[in-house]
Amino acid sequence: MRSAWAATIVGMAGLAVAAESPALLERETPRATDLLRAKRMAERVERRLRAPASHGSAWRQGGSGWDTPESPPESRSLTIRVTPPRRRPHLE
Repeated sequence: MRSAWAATIVGMAGLAVAAESPALLERETPRATDLLRAKRMAERVERRLRAPASHGSAWRQGGSGWDTPESPPESRSLTIRVTPPRRRPHLE
């Protein structure tokens, strides 16, 4: 019985709160503040989705200028030794 009364009171309170806040009905035109808020939110989303600006070629510190090409790094020879796996002692 108590839970039924509690549910009724909570339901009536919810209806009272819903009646106080004007909801946008289908036949009601949107307010200017609603349109402005939607526009601002759309602009924020666009800014978030926009790719970051690319940083083009720039002056590198410590170089001798734009006209001198950079020499490629020296390549070191690399030896890879492939050996068969070691035999494990057979435990029986």
